[in-house]
Amino acid sequence: MDIYYHLLTAWGFIQAGGYSGWDFWQYAPFGRLHIYPPLLHLILALFIKMGMSKVLLAKMFETLMPVVFLFVVRYIIRKYYSDRLAFFTMVTLSSSFSFYMSLINHLPATLAIIFGLFAFEQLFQRRLLRAVVLLTLCFYTHIGISLFSALSFIFYALLNPEYRRFCLNTLVSVIILSSPIICKELIGLKLVSRLGFNLVEKRFCQFKVSEYLLAFMGLWIVFKLRGRYWLFLSLFLASFIFLAYPYRFFSQEGYLPIIFLSAVSLDYLSTKLSHKKISKYIVFLLVLFLLFISPTILLENPFSRSQARGSVIFAQTAITGMIFPTDESRGFSNTIWYPDEYLSTANFIKENSQNNDIIYSSINLLGVCFASLSERATANALLPEIDTKINFDPLSVSKIIVVAKDENPQQLNQVINKYNLVKIGENKLFFLYKNDACNSKIDIRKASLPFWCIGIMVLALIISLIIHLT
Repeated sequence: MDIYYHLLTAWGFIQAGGYSGWDFWQYAPFGRLHIYPPLLHLILALFIKMGMSKVLLAKMFETLMPVVFLFVVRYIIRKYYSDRLAFFTMVTLSSSFSFYMSLINHLPATLAIIFGLFAFEQLFQRRLLRAVVLLTLCFYTHIGISLFSALSFIFYALLNPEYRRFCLNTLVSVIILSSPIICKELIGLKLVSRLGFNLVEKRFCQFKVSEYLLAFMGLWIVFKLRGRYWLFLSLFLASFIFLAYPYRFFSQEGYLPIIFLSAVSLDYLSTKLSHKKISKYIVFLLVLFLLFISPTILLENPFSRSQARGSVIFAQTAITGMIFPTDESRGFSNTIWYPDEYLSTANFIKENSQNNDIIYSSINLLGVCFASLSERATANALLPEIDTKINFDPLSVSKIIVVAKDENPQQLNQVINKYNLVKIGENKLFFLYKNDACNSKIDIRKASLPFWCIGIMVLALIISLIIHLT
């Protein structure tokens, strides 16, 4: 569902006329500092301005991005290692449903990982300009992955003396080119209210037993074959930057080096058993096990002694998760996208409000989703780490309020009476109310960097790359 935050941000950029450093489309009408890197939002804004449907955009990006990622990984591993290692990497990639879902849901992170992997490819070929451009694009796409990629470069340089000068030149150039967005992020640190300590992602994590055992074996192999797999060790060391978010560290972006290290183990076992007749059957059964069974330990509230719970889930792989998407026994594999109800809610909002009105939902995620689909600002907000400077009543500033039907009836009646809300519609999931007393409107801020200026910068980048290639 993160795509609707990105689509709403792209819509906000369109209202501002370019990149905006102030998030006026969330926590409306007051807004907050906007520090999220803008590259994906600018791409989405381009498609929106071309008239493409937001739902179609969501489906297109969430379908294509994981496929592109898989092709990129396979291409790089085949080119610099071997076909067999590329095959086993595809197997270990497919063994985790949680990681595959992160490729779909965390689109900027997926795109940034692609940039980072291609930057390493340019490092292997010692092409400085291309490595600098790709790593810079990473910084303008995702905060966490850009730091992860930069740290990977640093660790790789420490492990490979012959690449130290190249990595140093690359990182210095990237920091200079990325300084505007880095400064923006550093300024935003003083507004980080909770540092993510109350985020849902800290309340559970998934741990892939078989893959981690293979990965630890892979680490032994990496040190045994000194030099050949330093890239995977560098990624592993850099992945600890995600440790503050256990779910991401064990199951999502931080899981990437585990995929590579597990594949190294499978490749090593396959090589060592190649002279035995039974080896192909052992490897074949192990591949089937990882693709379809692969047990997962699910930990809930891992940092609470009184509430901590654990369970083991079997068949929690990308393949089984996609075949049985609504089987809740596999954990976090059910959908919360109900197109009839969501789209009808967005239509109700459009019909009963003006373009500059503000909406609000009792569920933050849905408030952002409805705002995106209806092209309205919202008093809700995702990414709650960045707070607004002003404490305000979101109901009093919102013209349309969307309430889930499972809300407490008594509390709902109190809210209706307090704000004199008028019911304007309902569907299977939601009630919609209008606040006629609300006079608040969206406060659109002028773009920090207009689209025309961004266009000139992109054109200059393309020309410089063409000159370099020729």
